[in-house]
Parts: sequence; structure tokens; C-alpha cells
Amino acid sequence: MKNKALVFLLPLAIASTASALQRNYFRGGDNFGVNSDVATVFDSEYYDNIVNNNPIWDLTFEQWYNGPHALGGLWGGRNSLDDMGIVPVFSYIGNFAANPDGGRSRGASLTSSVNLGLGVDLQKITSLKELEGWSIGNTWVWRFGDSLTKDRIGNTFNVQQNYGSQTIRLHSLFLQYIKTFDEDWQLRLKFGRFAAGDNFLTKPIYWLYQNNAFDGNPVGIFNQTKWSAYPGSTWAAAAQIKYKDGQYFRAGVFQINTDRQDSVGMHGLDWSFHGEGVNANFEGGWDINHDDSGRSPGNISVGIAADWYNAQHNDNPSAYSPFNCTVYIQADYMVYNMGFVKQDEPYYIPRKGEKYRDLRGIILWGVFQYDPYENLAYMPYFANGGILFNAPFKSRADDVLCFGAAYGKYSADLRDKERGSYEIALELNYKLQINRFSFLQPNIQYIINTKGGEYPNALVLGMQFGLNL
Repeated sequence: MKNKALVFLLPLAIASTASALQRNYFRGGDNFGVNSDVATVFDSEYYDNIVNNNPIWDLTFEQWYNGPHALGGLWGGRNSLDDMGIVPVFSYIGNFAANPDGGRSRGASLTSSVNLGLGVDLQKITSLKELEGWSIGNTWVWRFGDSLTKDRIGNTFNVQQNYGSQTIRLHSLFLQYIKTFDEDWQLRLKFGRFAAGDNFLTKPIYWLYQNNAFDGNPVGIFNQTKWSAYPGSTWAAAAQIKYKDGQYFRAGVFQINTDRQDSVGMHGLDWSFHGEGVNANFEGGWDINHDDSGRSPGNISVGIAADWYNAQHNDNPSAYSPFNCTVYIQADYMVYNMGFVKQDEPYYIPRKGEKYRDLRGIILWGVFQYDPYENLAYMPYFANGGILFNAPFKSRADDVLCFGAAYGKYSADLRDKERGSYEIALELNYKLQINRFSFLQPNIQYIINTKGGEYPNALVLGMQFGLNL
């Protein structure tokens, strides 16, 4: 989920992921470096100067409330692990949703996702200079709860982003290498078990929504090609080269898993190389003003996801094609910049090296995805976009007001009722950052032309909430 990020990060979240992972709802208040998917030390000064080896019950309420983790320093355990080069990540995300009107039937449900991750600095843990820049990332995910979309509404765009793979499963286990050279360039290599969605077609802006049409990765690509994403994983290798001014290019190759390999019963532990095919991804982009200049930040990128496997035809299930692909463009920009708002309040999320995320203002963003092989895609056309107001109140520097709209057009070659029709999802939410380790996010969603008009339009009332333990 989950992402873990060299794209436009806002004070949107507390994001967390040990590889891209718990959809980074605790990023900025989490353990992940600006350019790394592996957990790194966060807020060591807080634990050295305030918590030390004290148990949580020996802290004052203010000391506990202003810390980055709900469980405090774990009796000095965080500092001890840090000294060894080991950083744990433990977080929870909940999605409540109810549809008082519309859909197939009325109801309510709660879906939950628990993320347990670990980052290991190999140079620090071994004291070998030769391992400088090398690290290991590992994430396990436990998901439980029922889907309102599946059981009640019947629509395509899931109204609870953390539904899927309802079991305990291994999300990632990978080796990462980061090297800066000529002072201007940074190389990042990644090998092992992880998902394409961890590093491609993703940015933290998307994680500000509960509807899965937005969250994590814009969902159109999953209705077009065979593409891996949190909490799933596959055999993979990826690389990225980035210039100091923000221009980057990344590429990756991923095994396309069989249904058995991705099944809940395998728990992410079927590591065989006998997949259905190969997925290759390429993305080039520019992180604009991702610095402390105070200028309006943004990002623009284009990419392609190409699959080599037996893709079934929509109009003839006995016919197959050996290739399919999706092309995409994504962009965001702060169109109204009100300057830095962050004060020295202890409960604000510190962002060393990422000051641009503390800018107050209005951001516009959008995505377009297209699969030219309409007979192979369930939804060949997909677009979404939105508007964000970062820190709408000066006294609430880590809050975000969000609106998003998503449109997907079903293939005209489908044999189902939704053939040639469309579905639209709208979401309005407010992310209330309670403190550095918890948030609440009430939201209203509206589903238009549900499953291509098969069911009535649906009103959804939701609440997303999270806790960084």
C-alpha cells in the first residue's frame, strides 16, 4: 500500500510504507528518507533528549502527545535498534464507509490494514565501508474487513482504498543501493520482491483520498494491464537516475504473477519464477522546486507500462494477444503559493530536507491513462484530478482540504452490461492531522452511473484514520 518517493510530497500526510508502503500516510512523520524506500532513522533527537530509555507511562502527556510514535521509545528499544542500523515501522490505517442512499443495497463496513516494516542499513549493522549505500527493506501487511463496494454498492471504483488481499502477506523484501556521483547525480537500484506501483505512477498526493480511484496509484492501469501494486509483490528489478535539479528517469521489470501466486492463501510466499509473463515500466519526469527556495513546487511525468503475456480479448474469451500496454501522463503544481506556514510547535511534522512541503497554498493535479488496445482493456480510458488546499488554516499547518474527480470509460468490446458506458467517482475530504502519529479524515463520496448505470448513483459517507505506532 501499500509507498513508499521522488515526486511531489506535501504536508499531506503522515504516511508509512516500508517499501512504498502503508501508502505513506505517515510520510514526513515517518521513517522514510526523501530518496529511499527503506526505513531510515526519524527524530533521533526526540528519543535521545526526551524519551531516552523511559517507558511510555513515565512520560508526561505532552511528551507522549508530541512524539512521532504512539508507543514512544519502546523502553529504549528504538535507540538500541537505531545504533545497530535497524529501523522498525508499525502502523494502522482504517477506512469506514456507509452508503445511506443508492447502490445495490444500503450498508456500512470497516476495512483495516496493519503495516509492519523493517529497514536495515547494511553498512551500519556490519561496519563494512564497502556496504555504504546498501540497505534492506521488508514489509508485512495484514488486511481485514469487508468491502462496501463489493457487498453493497456494486461499483467499479472501490470506496475503501485499503480493501484487497484480506490476509497476512509479505509485501516486500528487497535490496537497495543509493549512490551520489559527480555531486549532481543520484543513482538508485532496487532488487527483490516488490510491486510496480511502489515506484511508478505514484505520488503522495494520491494517498490523500479514501476512494481507490485516486489512492496509491490512479486505478485505471489495473483495468487496462497486468500491473502489480501494494500489498502484492513479485520478482522485480528497478533503477532510477536523478539530476540535482529534479529531472529523473526510472525503469523497472516485473514478473506477472499467476492467480495462484497472488492468492490470499499463498500470503505472498510463492516465489516461483513460473509467472504469466513480464511487465516493463519506464517513466521520465521533473520534480519542480522540490527544495527550500519557497517557489511553487510541482511535478510532471510521462510513462509507459508494457506487458508481454496472453491477454484475453473482451469480445472473444477464446482469443488472446501477446502484448498490451498503457501510456500515462501525470502532473501537479502549486498554483497559489501563500508561503511557509510551519511554526516551531512540537506537534507539527518536521521535514528536514523537504521544506517545500511546508508551503501553504492551492495545488492542482491531474492524470490521464490510455490503453490503445481497447479489446484487451476493461477500461481503456481513465482520467482523474483534483484540487488541494494545503494548510487551509495557519494554525493547522499539517491539515489538507481535498477534492477529487475520477472518470473511467468501459470498453465498447465488453460482453457485459457496462459495455461502452462509464463510471465517475467524486470525493471531498478534510485531513485533520491530530498530532505527529495520528490523523482523522472524514470524507463524502458520490458515485455516478454506478457500474455503467447498472445500479443507482450512490452517496457514501466515509472516515479514514491512522495511527503510527
